[in-house]
Order: sequence, then structure tokens, then C-alpha cells
Amino acid sequence: AAGFGQMIIIVVFLPVFALTGVEAKMFAPMAAAFSFALVSAFIFSFTTIPAFAAQFLSGKVTDREPWIMRKIESIYQPIISLSLKFKAIVLSIGAVSILVGGILFSFLGSDFLPQLDEESIAIQFVRPTNISIDQAVAMQSLSEEIILEFPEVEKVLSRIGTAEVATDPMGVNVSDTYVILKEKEMWPEVLGKQRNKAQLINAVKERLEQLIPGQTMVFSQPIQLRFNELLEGVRADVALKVFGEDIEQITDIAKQAAQVVSRIPGAGDSEEEIKGKSPVLRIQPKSEELQKLGLPKENVLSTVETAIGGTEAGSFYEGIMRYPIIVRLSDEDRSSLVSVKNVPVGVGANFTVPVQDLAEINIQDTYSDIRREAMKKRSAVLINVRGRDMASFVKEAKSKVEEKVKLPSGIYLDWGGSFKNLQRAKSRLLIVVPLALLLVFIMIFMAFKSWLQTLMIFGCIPMALVGGVISLMLNGLNFSISAAIGFIALSGIAVLNGIVLVSYFNKLKLDGLTGDQLIYEGTKMRLRPVLMTASAAAFGFLPMMLSTGSGAEVQRPLASVVVGGIISATILTLIVLPVVYRLLEDKMKVVDSRMSH
Repeated sequence: AAGFGQMIIIVVFLPVFALTGVEAKMFAPMAAAFSFALVSAFIFSFTTIPAFAAQFLSGKVTDREPWIMRKIESIYQPIISLSLKFKAIVLSIGAVSILVGGILFSFLGSDFLPQLDEESIAIQFVRPTNISIDQAVAMQSLSEEIILEFPEVEKVLSRIGTAEVATDPMGVNVSDTYVILKEKEMWPEVLGKQRNKAQLINAVKERLEQLIPGQTMVFSQPIQLRFNELLEGVRADVALKVFGEDIEQITDIAKQAAQVVSRIPGAGDSEEEIKGKSPVLRIQPKSEELQKLGLPKENVLSTVETAIGGTEAGSFYEGIMRYPIIVRLSDEDRSSLVSVKNVPVGVGANFTVPVQDLAEINIQDTYSDIRREAMKKRSAVLINVRGRDMASFVKEAKSKVEEKVKLPSGIYLDWGGSFKNLQRAKSRLLIVVPLALLLVFIMIFMAFKSWLQTLMIFGCIPMALVGGVISLMLNGLNFSISAAIGFIALSGIAVLNGIVLVSYFNKLKLDGLTGDQLIYEGTKMRLRPVLMTASAAAFGFLPMMLSTGSGAEVQRPLASVVVGGIISATILTLIVLPVVYRLLEDKMKVVDSRMSH
């Protein structure tokens, strides 16, 4: 039973290795370490432990239960006696528990991964596209002064536009601001109590909107902001992407969607990605005039390029230093539309024509930032969800946007960000987890050679569900990939308890015991192994469930599921399973599992 149980626990961890992306990098090492530890423990328990026992446990041995086990047995024996008398009630309790677990699970919210608290804030300011660098610096400096007025803030760091190493291209209208917070113990009380981080963010946002209009803000965390950008190309938890060919249309659709989403509860930030237009010098060659003179368009465009951007005409050497010689208009002429229009274009030998005679030259407002994805122009609505689970928010937002935003032909929407990663991971787990459980089912049947016993042991898994779900709710946690890994681990432990009980019941039946006496004797002898297995796992995960340090947000859902599920699975297994075995005792074929292989 011990060896077979270890094999089952390893099998149920196989779905973790089928994950991809970020979730695989986070949880596959844990599953690998867990599996290798089980294999090592199994080998040592059947080799080294017997040797140690032979060496150090010599002499007189007495089989006496510890006082705590005698106390637990004195409580448990009357319960199992009542259970055997009122079998229908016990079976109803088991069925209702499974049903309640399923219903409560349907009410759980869903997130991709629990949100880590980085103990700092990242704010992305988005200002009008045509803002000058001096105006951007002035607005940024004023914004930083306002943020520093909050007593919870230690310092503020900012970056405007694109850095020297242009790995993150941004215009001067966009800035990244990193707000470093003080230690929580140093936060003062406001109106008699200390603010939490979400309340601080709301206060900062409200203050900035009141004092500095004309800029929008997207609040996040430094690592989270970059993490989202690497995953989906946008700096928000959820992104509503609008695809099409007409930039005006997709920008208008994004604005409409942002207005709809901003009114949905839980939309902490809801801003369109493209903000406004900027003036651009537009030069359109006149094809008819160029044809008359026999000139290609390249002559006009290259002349303007030299006049405004500059062209390297040669080099100047001073010692070993080389300096390029750039030909272009003066700064004053380059900023004058009249001067640009009068730039001469060479037509022939000693013959030039002003560029305004060969091309339409004017200033037009247009989008300076046009993004593409999947061969389509793309705009997006950046959404950070606060105070609500991501799955239910996106579900409501989808229905509201589909209802109120009418899409022209050729334009379509796509929801991305962490939500897409959650969908991908859930769809993969929905395939591999049932396959792993089917393999466990086959393994149990191969060992016990009985469909009834296999179903009986397998029924321990849903008995663990209710405890895991209730534990998540009591801890205020949503379902996430971390919690899903907890349910996977829990299913192996729950099956192990069932195997320990049923295999011993079968042994007693082969030895000649039957009826209630078989159940009394079996539960008495297997109570300690079941409780040891359950308590060892529960106490091992308890520090993770109660932890509050860095990274605790990821650990707590997994540990909460395991601890709560083990409690419910152990209680229900010790009460319901013996009753079911007693009812089906005469219908079951019992084989000696020690000899079956």
C-alpha cells in the first residue's frame, strides 16, 4: 500500500509537467522536486529504515498506542458505531458534501496567478502626443512633488521617453514613474487607521487628477508592469485589443470600449493605448509636374531629406579623430515651413525648381505611434483589475462591450493579458488532469481487481474538494494556477488514504473477519496511519498557508487547498468509506493485493 500510494502521488503530478509558459517555469521545478523526494523516500524506507530498525530497535518491544491516539480512538469509535447504525444518513452527508464542494467551486473567482506585493508602485503617465519635452518635464516634476506629499512614499524615480539603450521605445508624452514606499510599520494612520496599498493608489490617483488635468495614469508595479509587457506587449493585467486597417476606426472603437469598461466594478484603470495626434510635416510629390520635367519622386524626397534630416557629405580629420560633415538647413530654416517650401530641387545643369512647385507641403495632425500585431494595425484598452477576480471581470466586460460597441466590417476584438494565460493553462489542465486521473483509476483497478473498490477509493478525491474550496474562501483567495496545483497534489493524498483503508479491510476479510467486526478492527488499526499521512502533509503546508512574507501570495492558495482538503478528505474518508465498504462487502471480489503482481 505504501509503495503503490507513492506511485499514485507521482502520477497525479504529471499534469504539472504538461504546463507551458510562465506557469511551467514556476511550478514544474516544485513538481520535479516533490517527485524525486518521493522516489528517494520510498527507496530509503524499504532499505535504510529496516536496517536502522534491526540495529537500534533490539530488545523488548511493546505495542502500545500513545496517549493522544488513545484519546482520538475514544472519540472515533462511538462515531463509527453510530455511522454503521445510520448508514443512509452517513451516505447522504458524503453526497451532500461533494455537491456543496462543487457548488462552492462554481462561485470561486479566477485569476492567472496571485498578485505579488512588490512593496512599490509603478505609474505610467500618458500625456498629449504633441507635448514638448519641456512641458513633459514640467508636468512630471509637478506630479512627483504631489506624490512625495504622501507620508507613505519614500522616494520617486522617473524616466521620460526612450532611454539611451532603446530597448523600450516611448515618446516624450509617456513616462514611467517608480514610487518606492516606506516600510509598512512607518505608514501613519489616516482617519484613525492605516491605509492599505489599494487605498493609497486611489488617493494618489484622485489627487493627481484634481491638480494636473490633461494626463492619464495606469497604476501597476515595477516587475508586474514589465511582466505584462513581455507576455502580451501591453503594460496592464488585461488588454482589450482592437484590430483593423483604418487607424481612425480602431482608435474610435478603443475609446468607446474604454468608456464602457471604466463603468464596470473592478476596473481600477481603463485607458486607451493611443492618446491623441501630433503635427507632422507631410510631403506629397506631384506626379503630373514630375512627369513634365522627367524627374523621379526620389529627387524630391531625397532633397527634403537632406534639407531637414541632413546627409553626410564627407569627413573632417583632426589628428586621428574623424568628424562627419553634415549638409542640412540651419535650425531656424528647418523649423520654418516657408524655408522648407523654397528648398531648390535640381532639375538639370544649372537649373533648379522650388520644392513647393513639385510637391504638396503642409502640416497635418496624425498618429505618431502606429502599432501592428498579426499583420494588422492595433489599438488597445489597458485595464488593471482591482478588488475583483480577473475571470468574472473579463466575462462581464466582454458582454457589455459586445452589447454597446458596434464593430464595423473588418474590425475585430481580442482579449489578452494575464486572462489569456489563465485560459491557456486551464484548457491544458482540462485535458491532462483527466488523463492522469484515468491512469490512477487504472492503476487502482489493477491492484484491487474490483470495480466497486476502485470507485470507492476514487470517491475520496471529491471528498477533498469541499475542504479545499472552503479553505480558499476562508482565506479570501480566488482560484488560480497555484490553487490548481494544490488540488492536483491533494487528489494523490486523498487516494492514498483510501488505499490504506481498503487494502487493510481486504486483508482482514481474507483472514476471515466479516460484518461490523471487520470495520471496527480495520478502522482501529488503520486510524493512526491515515492520521499520520494526513497530519504530516497538513502540518508541512501549514507554514505556507500562514506565511505573510515575500512570495507568500503564490504559496498561500496551494497550501490552503492542501490543508483544507486534507482535513475534509480525512474526516469523510474515515466515516463514509467504512460505511460504503460495509454496504458493498458481499458484492465485492477481494484478492490478495500483495500477490496480484
